[in-house]
Amino acid sequence: MVPLAIGQQPLATSQPDSKWEIRWSASDEFVGEAPDWKKWIRTGGLPITTGWSWDNARNATVEEGIASLTARHDSDAAHGSGYSSGILKSYRTFRYGYFEARIQGADFPGSGVCPSFWLFSSFDDKVGEGETVYSEIDVVELQQFDWWKGHQDDVHDLDLNLHCVVRESGKRAWRRPKAFSETQLNKWRAPWDPRADFHVYGCEVDEETIVWFVDGKEVARQPNTHWHRPKHVALSLGFRKPFVKFQDNRNRAVDPAEDLEAGEKLSDLPATMRVDYVRVWERAGD
Repeated sequence: MVPLAIGQQPLATSQPDSKWEIRWSASDEFVGEAPDWKKWIRTGGLPITTGWSWDNARNATVEEGIASLTARHDSDAAHGSGYSSGILKSYRTFRYGYFEARIQGADFPGSGVCPSFWLFSSFDDKVGEGETVYSEIDVVELQQFDWWKGHQDDVHDLDLNLHCVVRESGKRAWRRPKAFSETQLNKWRAPWDPRADFHVYGCEVDEETIVWFVDGKEVARQPNTHWHRPKHVALSLGFRKPFVKFQDNRNRAVDPAEDLEAGEKLSDLPATMRVDYVRVWERAGD
């Protein structure tokens, strides 16, 4: 694929006549020798994970115009599990816009890590009953090998999902994609292996609709009912089965010394996803 011109309009949109203005505060061509830490949060204020730690000093690097995010097992990692990885989380937040990144999946055989491009808000427990506490839009999650309706996905299956928390009876109530599959779960099967090359993943978010694109092709859309909160832009490489187990609404680390499958797959780490660029636009006049 020929590299795209810096600052151009999104590769494809649902409204071709719209004019978009790029926001360099959360866009990066990775032309330096490291991520631009004026745009991305290096330490502190990163998503809370129970299965691994974020260690950007070791796991977020730039070389020859490509950002690399690496997942590893390291006895020196801050987290007790020894698992650590890298994440780019923007300081800037956006309610609406167009979000696009050119990504190559992680060099890992089978299930174990998940390259992700996502948007997520802070939690606000002061909202009223029935209102949204937390908003999350997954522009793309790769290599999840998810189970759905008795079928296990393979590496060609991409997840383009929505998560949120609403206030119900004065408490947080998670709304996950599988429980609300008609409006929050999207799967798209790629005719290619996302680990083999770079592909462009995009998402258009406005007050009424959320639309997903892959390589300029619309692949899913949903009504925007709960995804209006200001959201950070993030690229990350998370862990998946067998290194973690999803339990009690979170990924918990699996001890490779006690789990045969996790122990056998340690030799496949470290694994790295690569990002050519990430670009964020807002619609002109918004």
